[in-house]
Amino acid sequence: MPPSPHRLAALASISTHHPARPLRGEAGFTLIELSVVVLILSVLAALAVPVVKKINREARSAAVVTDLRVFRGALQSYTHEYGDWPPGNRAPGVFPAGMEGRLRATNWERPTPIGGRYTWSPNTVQQGERYRSAIVISSVAENRVSADRLQLTDLDRRIDDGSLDTGNLRLGFRHYPVYVLEP
Repeated sequence: MPPSPHRLAALASISTHHPARPLRGEAGFTLIELSVVVLILSVLAALAVPVVKKINREARSAAVVTDLRVFRGALQSYTHEYGDWPPGNRAPGVFPAGMEGRLRATNWERPTPIGGRYTWSPNTVQQGERYRSAIVISSVAENRVSADRLQLTDLDRRIDDGSLDTGNLRLGFRHYPVYVLEP
């Protein structure tokens, strides 16, 4: 029995297209197009990563500077009231004696944005120099202070002269940042 006219029309409409060969107008991307897109995305990511790192570094520095200024104000207020700096010799992250009320609402007890904890250190010797009063950012167990020179220099630039060897922010014992309140 011969095929019906509908059957012949259906058979004629079936494509003899091989799946490995794209038809004209068929949707999709070639390997070259995909490679170009991946290349463009890679270049954009390579340009964005340093910018994001810089923004994060600057945000950490700004947070530490804010903390140090708040602490300096509270410690100076104590000094004006009592005539001398509070006693030291407490562990990192522990309020200086007599400062609990003045520092309770601050970040003193928390890890710093650059690692480690704040430590009150009056009459301290750092890198051969004695300071009457200073705040040291000390490493504690696995919470290490950043050794990133870009981070520390950015922090110093925001506080004073941009040199970790001079000014109010210096590197002290074990290269911990030391914020000098009174030389």
